[in-house]
Amino acid sequence: MCSSKGMIFNPKPLIPVRSVRPDQIERTLVEIHNQSRGQLQLLIIILPDFSGSYRTIKRICETELGIISQCCQPKQAQKCNKQYLENVSLKINVKAGGRNTVLLDALNKKIPLVSENPTIIFGADVTHPSPGEDSSPSIAAVVASMDWPEVTKYRGLVSAQTHRQELIQDLYKVVNDPQKGAVHSGMIR
Repeated sequence: MCSSKGMIFNPKPLIPVRSVRPDQIERTLVEIHNQSRGQLQLLIIILPDFSGSYRTIKRICETELGIISQCCQPKQAQKCNKQYLENVSLKINVKAGGRNTVLLDALNKKIPLVSENPTIIFGADVTHPSPGEDSSPSIAAVVASMDWPEVTKYRGLVSAQTHRQELIQDLYKVVNDPQKGAVHSGMIR
């Protein structure tokens, strides 16, 4: 489906397809990352269950290993429904740096303020664990537009932070490096 939408994929997977139990997900993701030697660009995962594997996969892939992942529901993946696969391919396209839509007004530079001056549009949010989960971290995310004046391509960063902390802890900070002096760090640099 992705190829029919204009995306270029290597027909041979970088790593062999695996099937694992939910309790082996974390170990398997680390093994896959090590086996690919950092060359893995996208990991498509058919979820083993609906009991929380999605959160585990996203936490490990995005906050620990830096792997782009796309999860699919098992029943939908088995059916190979065209509409479902098209929706998944749209998600993959964006995650791989593509663009699914563009505003005609943006292309024609007719959006007030945004079209007139170089502009970055930011979004940020913090997601917290379910009630009763006292040991899991909260997840902070920041997105920003990357393609002025169209402002339709966004990049995001995800970071684990202190449990139930609403303010993003590492959004922006300046640290003092003994060799370099003041160094800008955090999610926004």
